[in-house]
Amino acid sequence: MERDDELHFVVDTANAEASDAETIDEDFFGWDSEAEADTEAFGDIIEEERFAEAKECLQGGKPLFLIQRSHQHAALIPAALNHINTAHNSSLNLGVVAPIPRMRPSGASGIPTFFRNTEIAPVQIADPECFARPDSYGAVLADQRDGKPFAGPSTSTKWPYFHRNLSSGWTADWVADVIRVQREQGATVFLTPGLWLNPADRAESLRVLRDCVSWARAETRDYENLAVNVTIPYTWLTTERLRDSLLAELLDMDEEVFYVRVRWPLLAQPYGQLASPEILDGYVELASVCEENDKFLILPNTALTGWAALAWGASGFSTGIGSGERAFADTKVIKIKRTTPRPAPTNRTFRRSLLHVVDVDTDSRLSALPGQSVCGCEFCRAQTPGLWDKARAGAHYLATVADAVAEASDYSRGRRAGTRAIARGARDFRDSASAIVPLSGANDPKHLDLWLDRLS
Repeated sequence: MERDDELHFVVDTANAEASDAETIDEDFFGWDSEAEADTEAFGDIIEEERFAEAKECLQGGKPLFLIQRSHQHAALIPAALNHINTAHNSSLNLGVVAPIPRMRPSGASGIPTFFRNTEIAPVQIADPECFARPDSYGAVLADQRDGKPFAGPSTSTKWPYFHRNLSSGWTADWVADVIRVQREQGATVFLTPGLWLNPADRAESLRVLRDCVSWARAETRDYENLAVNVTIPYTWLTTERLRDSLLAELLDMDEEVFYVRVRWPLLAQPYGQLASPEILDGYVELASVCEENDKFLILPNTALTGWAALAWGASGFSTGIGSGERAFADTKVIKIKRTTPRPAPTNRTFRRSLLHVVDVDTDSRLSALPGQSVCGCEFCRAQTPGLWDKARAGAHYLATVADAVAEASDYSRGRRAGTRAIARGARDFRDSASAIVPLSGANDPKHLDLWLDRLS
């Protein structure tokens, strides 16, 4: 039972009136209807060009690097995108993801404003996150968060599709609403609803997925881009029967772009990497099968696991500033008595030479080792000595991960060899540095050995 003297913290493992124009003599503006038609036609051309630019990013070749819009510190995302675009325009395709039910439809914090501020990224996705509906997987998500819903009512109630009563089942009309909302918000790649695929009802889950894709395609115009949105627990990757059924379903579809979000188990640390051999093996098979069959696979919320998956055959991935944007993983609630002093936060930063997040003190000690140095990116240079700005640390993470994506993709012997070389360098540095600067607990990059086992 919840106590009045407790504080609960959810930890992700890893929120002018119109003028009186009608009173003016209509004859004075006799040309308005023609001018308005020209303006609308011009607007349609601009829209089609935006979709065409996004489609180019979904053709393969350069990897797609997506940044998830975070609840906190999102103001630095445009600056991070500009930095990445300047440094790696020839090596990466860029995109952003806005979580519809956790944002507003207008205003300074609305999705259209976010898309305008990040228009340098051709791929702009407004994720409907329908898995979080109470009749999909939302009740379980709320349970893990001590009753707090994944998408709070202050924003989710502004989107009728998210709370629309569908007691008789999913319908084509509802899916059409999901697509229309994304269009109205200015997305350049639409997603199908992405309802939770229940492994206990495999056949029915796949039937609903198939129906939603068919209904979404019927609502999509010829020039618009559509990606099949799949949300699954990790057991779909680790259980052979489920994995085979999923892969057969994806390959049987005419669609070419897939956006596959996998719910991970609770991570040992909020900013850690996935360290499950079984799940990584599932990603290897999913990515390689998609590549062999010319399917464009995007792995949202996968942080550096998504980077490694590019070498296995994935075409893109997303990450973000907060732990919830980096990993779609089980959560837990930490309860602290109000009379107990809150522990001081641990400041962390992403260490490129380790491909891992470490605490700031450890990072400073590693920087002093031979051949190492402090990061010289614009976001680290802007840190104030003696203080710690989490937003700048997050932008540093995004920029540095983009560096790794570009470096592996530009490698002379191919992306897989480039990824292997970078991961091997990080492992070798870990092994040599740990004798001087112990790397234990949250500072230990346990994932490196698992990656290298699958990059041989």
